[in-house]
Amino acid sequence: MRNFLFYVSLVFIWGTSWIAIKFQTGEIPVENSGFYRHFSSAILMFVFLILSKRLRRLRPIDHIFCMLQGACLFGFNFYFFYIATDLNIETGLLSVIFSMATIFNMVNNRFWYKVVPSRNTIIGAIIGVTGISLLFYPDLVSTLTNHSDTRFYGVLLAVAGTYLFSTGNMISVRHNKHQLPLLTTTAWAMFYGSMVMLALSVVFVGSFSFDPSSEYVLSLAYLVVFASVIAFAAYLSLINSIGANKTAYATVLFPIVALSISTVLEGYVFTPLAIVGLLLAIIGNIIVFYKPKITTK
Repeated sequence: MRNFLFYVSLVFIWGTSWIAIKFQTGEIPVENSGFYRHFSSAILMFVFLILSKRLRRLRPIDHIFCMLQGACLFGFNFYFFYIATDLNIETGLLSVIFSMATIFNMVNNRFWYKVVPSRNTIIGAIIGVTGISLLFYPDLVSTLTNHSDTRFYGVLLAVAGTYLFSTGNMISVRHNKHQLPLLTTTAWAMFYGSMVMLALSVVFVGSFSFDPSSEYVLSLAYLVVFASVIAFAAYLSLINSIGANKTAYATVLFPIVALSISTVLEGYVFTPLAIVGLLLAIIGNIIVFYKPKITTK
């Protein structure tokens, strides 16, 4: 039951975070926004861990892996997606690209830990990603037919960000194998990721600015508390419970939530092709988590 609640909460929170990210781009450099988000998230987690006496000591080698995880999950991954959003790549298309995490996790799990994905996971992932692609088919066609170097650059950055996200997942598997406390490693990874964003801010921006508007502040607060602290804790906990491959399938369902929001706020209209895509995404999810009953005679 706990895993189900984590999974549903994760899909809803990260499915709505795309709109919040949109409010973080524009006047404020993406390097600054990324630093504000993850530094605040890290401080919030450390305060919670210290007050609850759950902060644990890590070995130097574990800190090195937390640095790598932070750079992947909370540094360059977000930096690339923030830039892609700032380049006016549609949030729907970005969510489609991010759903490739389920494919990357299968490949990386096989390469890092020799874990062979189950037949259900492979079939479900293929059906699910196909369904999401149909949902955003017009955006995909637009990208393929639009020869804008800016759009192509944005898409490449999103793919690279997704692969880094998957790499961060593999490091989380490593933490679990060494029985490291999830919240402690996540807090340190967030801190190290924020230092990556700080370095990028210093190198590429050279200054810090802040937008006091309600849209920026509220979206930042949502991303800090819900999309970072709560959602990442749930996501990494699910990796430890059900495995990286199944957990990553949640990324296939994010676009459905994003699409529902787009229907209300942006006037998105479901076409027959989009309905087919939605059904395929749901069917893929059922296949991934289907466990046949074992009967004994």
